[in-house]
This record gives sequence, C-alpha cells and structure tokens, in this order.
Amino acid sequence: MSKGNCNEQANKARLGSMGENLVVVKLMEQGWDAFNANCSIKNFKAIDIVCLDSTTPESKELWWKPKTALVQVKTSVEKNITTGFSLEEALDKEYLWKMVKGPYVFVSAQWDKVSETYSFRYFILSRSQFVNLIYEAHHYYVKIFHKDKSLVLSAPAGFNVSWLEGKPEFSPKNNTHFGNPLTESCENKWKNIWEE
Repeated sequence: MSKGNCNEQANKARLGSMGENLVVVKLMEQGWDAFNANCSIKNFKAIDIVCLDSTTPESKELWWKPKTALVQVKTSVEKNITTGFSLEEALDKEYLWKMVKGPYVFVSAQWDKVSETYSFRYFILSRSQFVNLIYEAHHYYVKIFHKDKSLVLSAPAGFNVSWLEGKPEFSPKNNTHFGNPLTESCENKWKNIWEE
C-alpha cells in the first residue's frame, strides 16, 4: 500500500481494515477460528472480530458451544492509539465494565520510507486489563497531571504505546508517576484473548 496516494481519511480506514484482517490471521495462527464482524455490518458496535476456540467449551453446562471472545481492534501509526472512548467515559469505571465486550488488540503500525511498507506490532489486553488501564491512565491524566487545567472531557482517550509495553509514565512537570497496572508488556500476549 502506498502511504501517500489517497486522502488521509481513506488511508486511515484502509489501515484500520488492514489491522483487523491482520489480527484475524494472527488469531488463526494460534489455532483459533476468527472472522471479521464488520464484513456483515459496517463498523459493528463494540466488536470487530469474533474468535472461537473449538477445543474449549464455553462452560461445563454449555459443553457443546465453543469458547467465544468478542475482540475490539484499534490500529494507528501514532504513538498514542485512541481507544474508542472519551476522557469522560474513561473516568467512569461502571460505564466501562458495561460497554467493553471483550479483549482489545492494539496494532501499532510503522511506515518504512525506504521499502514503502508497514510493519506491525500487536498488543493484546484482556477485558479487565483494558478497563483497568484506561481508567487508571486517564484518572491520572485528568485528576493529577492536569488537575489545575480545564480539559475537554469529550476529547478521545488514548493509550501511549509505552504503557502497552508495561512501562510507567513519569512526569518531570509534577514529579509524579502514572501507576501503570500492566506490570509487563502485552505485546504478542495472544492468550490474553481468553482472560477476563
């Protein structure tokens, strides 16, 4: 794909679609079945991919039904990847638990000017890892880092790639640390798809 041959919005949509399809491939490489929910309904609400583990039953009572994960995918070339939630929503943990349907895969794309191709990194968060990270990160951002500022709470909430790598965020401005609930990188942690 040539990065500069079409308008920016079309490129973003194409990159998002590439991310979703690459995640389908990665899930299938793990031995699971996966399909893109957006194939039937454009921009399906709250999920992008349905992933099935046919070797594991959903529960003891539902022994005939394969374990299912409803996966959301976010792809970006930026160091800060948007989550699909606003700052205001990120500060409401009850709302997050209600709205987040399953794990998240963040796809970080890097453009190589020489080869004119993308390379991709995959960060996989379980549902609870996602809820805890978005809440803790944005609670810090709004209530501590910018406590004396009036922020636009309808602005998008995002994740810095370094947070997904499990690194703490340090601010020399007010000598505080964002207590990252991720203690290690979630890069290529595909088993997180099946964690709560």
